[in-house]
Amino acid sequence: MSGTGEGDQRALSELRARIDAIDAEMHRLLIERGTVIDSLIRTKGTSRPGAAFRPGREADMMRRLVGRHDGALPLATVEHIWREIITTFTRMQAPFDVAIDVSVAAAGMQDLARFYFSFSVALVPLNGPAAVIAHVAETSDIGLIAQDQPESAGAWWRGLTAAAAPRITGVLPFIRAAARPANLPAFIISPRLTDPTPAEIRIYAAEKRAARHVRHGEVLARSGDDVLLAVPGDAPPAGDDLVEIGGIFRGIALDGASSALYASGEPAEAAS
Repeated sequence: MSGTGEGDQRALSELRARIDAIDAEMHRLLIERGTVIDSLIRTKGTSRPGAAFRPGREADMMRRLVGRHDGALPLATVEHIWREIITTFTRMQAPFDVAIDVSVAAAGMQDLARFYFSFSVALVPLNGPAAVIAHVAETSDIGLIAQDQPESAGAWWRGLTAAAAPRITGVLPFIRAAARPANLPAFIISPRLTDPTPAEIRIYAAEKRAARHVRHGEVLARSGDDVLLAVPGDAPPAGDDLVEIGGIFRGIALDGASSALYASGEPAEAAS
């Protein structure tokens, strides 16, 4: 029969004490972050829809997280913790819930929403992209629309072309990797933002014939003569047949397959 000696018990106690100290420090820092957010709210003086969303800053935070990550803790776990923090403090500045398109892979869409926007938000299930866009237009909520849609959805992105319509402001999952949780490809739809950071990729509703003449453009979806087009932000196309309907910051592709929406990257643990 094996057991632990006095030295082992002392070592275990010391390790548990270190864990308790780390937990206390993490909690203290979260409380401090909340105090900073309170000051930010008073300084900004607004809870207007779109005022608290900062896709460029969030992208920078997640890229730095991937770049410095190391050790045995799965990157997806750290990502989820950070997303919980980001969502909670963003909602403190401008409350919102999440409308989700459940016409395609309803369970996958719910998992995606919970992974990125936590259990503190209410999910509003809606049938199809048009319903999600209409809901976001009428509220301060944001929406999630699956990238892969059936033919019956048509050129759903045309619902974003009106002057005051919502916009495509992000792509999920932001960190794309093989066998990761919450991996349903989707677009984030939000009210027009006040983020001054220029998007890396601009999104357009375009006619197929016009899209063929756009340099460096990548077609994301098609419906009849209409296409959803992604173009680098530093090379905006021009023409009446192209209507800008959003902009995103590229996600991180850990699977090595870069595209208009994703740049290749790897965490420190893989690079070392």
